[in-house]
Amino acid sequence: MSTQTGLANPFLSVRGLEKHYVRGGLWGTRVPVAALKNIDFEIRDGETLGLVGESGSGKSTLARCVARVEKPDSGEILIDGKDITAKPRTRLSSRELVQMIFQDAVTSINPHFTAAQVVEEPLLIQGEGPQSRREKVRTAMNETGLPAEWMARSAMEFSGGQRQRLAIARALVIRPKLLVLDEALTGLDLSTQAQIANLLLDLQAAHALTYLLISHDVTLVVRMADKIAVMASGRIVESGPTSKILTAPQREETIRLLASARTAQENFAAITGGSE
Repeated sequence: MSTQTGLANPFLSVRGLEKHYVRGGLWGTRVPVAALKNIDFEIRDGETLGLVGESGSGKSTLARCVARVEKPDSGEILIDGKDITAKPRTRLSSRELVQMIFQDAVTSINPHFTAAQVVEEPLLIQGEGPQSRREKVRTAMNETGLPAEWMARSAMEFSGGQRQRLAIARALVIRPKLLVLDEALTGLDLSTQAQIANLLLDLQAAHALTYLLISHDVTLVVRMADKIAVMASGRIVESGPTSKILTAPQREETIRLLASARTAQENFAAITGGSE
C-alpha cells in the first residue's frame, strides 16, 4: 500500500469503458452480452486500486482491457494523460507499457525455457543486446528474491511461489509503471501468499509502481490497496478509500463481500486455533 497524500495526478484514468461479447442463444441466434458497462475509475501514481466482486462480475475482462490483452468496444484508457485505447500494444512506449501477471504462472511460461530465458523474453522483443539483457535479468531476479545462480535452472524446477516470483521478474525487467495483477496470489498457500504480497509492496515502494489488483480475496485487497472498487454485473457499484469501504459500505454487494471475508477469516481461525 502506498503512502501517497492524494495530491498526485492520476496515472491511470479509465473513462466510459464498455465491452461486449456475443454468445449463442436459442435457435442459433447470437446474443450480445455486456461484460463492462460504462466503467470509470482512476489510480494515482504509486497507488493500488483493489478490484473485487463475485465471479462473473467483469473483473478479469476489465483487467484484460486495461492491459490491452483485449480491446474495449468504447471508452478511453489514459496513462499519464495519453489515450492508449486504440494504440496497438506493440507500439506502446516503455513508459506507457502495462504488464499483466496472471493467477497461474505456469500457463504463461514456456516449459522448455530456463529462468533467464523466461525473464529476458520482453527484452528480446524490445531488441536489447545480450549483455544488457543478462544484466537486467540478473537485477530483476535479485529484486524478486531469486538467486542469480538459478538463471540456468529450468523454469519447471521452480515451486509455485518461485514461478510467481519469476513471472513478476519478467514483468519488471522492462520497468513498466503499471502492473495489472489478475488473481496473481490465488492458489498459493497462505504463507507463500503473504511472502509474495510483501514482495509486491516492497517493489511498489522501491519503484513507485502503480497496481491494479484484482482478487476475490477481500482480506488480501484490504491489506494491499489504497482504494477499493466493487464490481457487480459489469459495473463498478461502489468505490472509495479502503478505510471508508470497510467501515461504511453502502451497497448490498459490498456488504455481502465483506461479510463473506469475515466468515472465511473466522473459519480459518477456528481451524488453526486462532493463529495464521
